[in-house]
Amino acid sequence: MTQRQEAASRMAFAAYMHDLGKLAERARIDIKQSDIDTHKQQYCPNFNNRWTHVHAAYTALALDKLEPHLPTLKGVDFAPFANALSREADDSLVNAAARHHKPETFLQWIIATADRVASGFEREAFDKYNQAEDKTETGHNHYQARQLSLLEQIQLEQEKHKKKDISPANLKYRMPLRPLTPANLFPQLRESCEGKDDKKAQAEYHQLWEGLLKDAKQIPPAHRKQWTLWLDHFDSLWQIYTHTIPAATAGNTKPDVSLYDHSRTTAALAVGLWRYHEELGHSPQEIKAKLSHKDRPDWDEQKLLLIQGDFFGIQSFIFANGGESGKQAAKLLRGRSFYVSLLAECAALKILDVLELPPTSLVLNAAGKFLIVAANTPNTITKLKSVQADINQWFLKYTYGQSSLGLAWLPASCNSFVQKEGTDTGFKQLIKKLFEQLERSKLSSFDLCSNQRQHAVFSEYLNAFNNELGVCKLNGYSPATHQTKDEMAICDLSADQIKIGECLAIRHFQRLIISKSPLGNSDKSLKLQIFGYSLRFAGDDDSSGQFSKQAQDGSIRRLIDISFAQTLDDINWHGYAKRAINSHVPVFATQDKTVSDRYPQDEQQFTVGEIKTFNHLACENKTLDIQQKWR
Repeated sequence: MTQRQEAASRMAFAAYMHDLGKLAERARIDIKQSDIDTHKQQYCPNFNNRWTHVHAAYTALALDKLEPHLPTLKGVDFAPFANALSREADDSLVNAAARHHKPETFLQWIIATADRVASGFEREAFDKYNQAEDKTETGHNHYQARQLSLLEQIQLEQEKHKKKDISPANLKYRMPLRPLTPANLFPQLRESCEGKDDKKAQAEYHQLWEGLLKDAKQIPPAHRKQWTLWLDHFDSLWQIYTHTIPAATAGNTKPDVSLYDHSRTTAALAVGLWRYHEELGHSPQEIKAKLSHKDRPDWDEQKLLLIQGDFFGIQSFIFANGGESGKQAAKLLRGRSFYVSLLAECAALKILDVLELPPTSLVLNAAGKFLIVAANTPNTITKLKSVQADINQWFLKYTYGQSSLGLAWLPASCNSFVQKEGTDTGFKQLIKKLFEQLERSKLSSFDLCSNQRQHAVFSEYLNAFNNELGVCKLNGYSPATHQTKDEMAICDLSADQIKIGECLAIRHFQRLIISKSPLGNSDKSLKLQIFGYSLRFAGDDDSSGQFSKQAQDGSIRRLIDISFAQTLDDINWHGYAKRAINSHVPVFATQDKTVSDRYPQDEQQFTVGEIKTFNHLACENKTLDIQQKWR
């Protein structure tokens, strides 16, 4: 990790934690009243002799409580901040985070601006919000209000006479204020989780606060030496405890955005804005004057760059057919599906590392697509073109152009995110333009029409084959490089996909390590590097201690927990970053032996722990009829 990436990570963390006080204040954490009063004066606006947005004071106080579990904050170069937790230093991290409603310095205004952009506030709307009381459209205060379910607000009927009233008072469901578990993913009837009892509501917040402090200790100490690695872990922890905390509860707002989503978006925007001015050498004082001006004179300046990546050709990649692919169907399809996620993960990581950005600048990564927020500078665009060229080379070498991963980018101003009432503007319009740009990228894959285009014919394709091995028996087009134990000739890419399928089925291998260089010789390492990164699976005992040195020196770029919850109420937190990757593998259990006759006759012999084939899965919904036959 470079010094610039470390500085960007600190900036991201300050912005990420700007609303930490919302959790702490609602949890009524144990703080002296005199300290609260002092911090209100320093961090909170005052209107008509009334302190508003008291959570800002609690942000500073809560950071003190969280400090023992954070990367080293003392005795080190703390750029871009003067230091970490000093209230006296104007440009300390704590002041940058906590003064977002009362900013004074350049760095404080960067985070305050990012907060307002992330909320989509027009100037007049924010001025009202900054003076508002903590009260929502639901009629509940900030302790009692629970997050609305987005699913309930979806409307399929557009005719006015059939249009559903989706005002908060008419919505029946709320998200329970509990940690992220399989059971807590689902909304509940509002009567069961939203009431008028402040004490009960505060107790629920207090449980979240205590859980956050307790589980922050599980992040390995060695990983606190690297801001990017630690921040990736902490992001997953923050999601567990804030995924249903309403981000906004003042000024009769609609509580339908989570604190987690708002925190991550604010961090990405803050780093993009800060890096834009830092890279172009702008005067902090001049920029502060513009950012603090009531007319927002620079909100139309295109300071930000939205970068989208998308995997093209997923179908052909996953379902590539060779003569022997049927024998390995379960492992192969599972491995290929996971590999798509790995390609998107590594492509996004490549961009973050090349642009020296923290993990929080990646605001979306799912189904082979990702979205990154960066600074709109000539240097950024030059580096993106270089990354696209590297990605193209990988896909040409290993998929022969059957699949690709395209990048598209679009400049954006702060006003691009603001929804103006009665107009089709804001983030929706911005994303629409970005997808149009991505479609152009898809239609110009591999730059075949550019001046530096690749050769459209693989002239050395036939020479790459080994006459004894021939073509890969699993994908049907790549030259085979070796034989498996059962003498099947396959290529390295197929071998890695089979290995992934096997590792996902073994619960011991529940960690995935992405590093800049191979981590020793292991039969659980993938043969191929992906965009310059080495990957290997590991068990919890391996990942926790064996690679401490590589974690501290930055060789390990990501260490991801791919395990899944064992029960519906399992938080499934082990101190490492989580990803929304389906690593579940159906295997035979003892009870399957008692109903084995529901499977095809020639597939009724199996052992407990063996992977179920698609033929077996197709029979899972069979039940016995009156005549005791499976239907």
